[in-house]
Amino acid sequence: MILSDAAIRGLVESGRLVIRPFDASSLTPNGVDLSVGEEAMIMEGPSEGSRVRLEPGAELVVPPGSVVLILSEEYLELPPDVVGMVNLRSTWARRGLLIPPTIVDAGYRGRLTLAVRGPPYRVSIRRGERVWHLLLAESRPAESPYRGRYQGSMGLATARE
Repeated sequence: MILSDAAIRGLVESGRLVIRPFDASSLTPNGVDLSVGEEAMIMEGPSEGSRVRLEPGAELVVPPGSVVLILSEEYLELPPDVVGMVNLRSTWARRGLLIPPTIVDAGYRGRLTLAVRGPPYRVSIRRGERVWHLLLAESRPAESPYRGRYQGSMGLATARE
């Protein structure tokens, strides 16, 4: 079952779900919006491999057609019976950005590194802007909550083998 804003608020208030910083205005009827943090990395294109540090309010230019990894501002701790699905907010989809399907497993702890693909023209995103929507769903408690290689990530995490 997909969780409502009231259910999410209840989980946060009880401490079972951690979202830091938590801003009640980022709650939506069925999820919570996530914003751009202080790190990004351009993965392809003329600036390939460039790490970008973003001060509050600073602009990140997504080069045309490029893939960019962006660190979420929010730190998350999902309980063993809640799974997340990250989507792009519709405003950013209308601006031409795309994201791959992204699941946040039950039991995950850390900040998210999220990929976006730019359209054939440049798009600018500012640090702190709400770009993603985290849809949260109740699941049966995981027998083995997430313990993968990205558990505890606090900074931008590129692919680990």
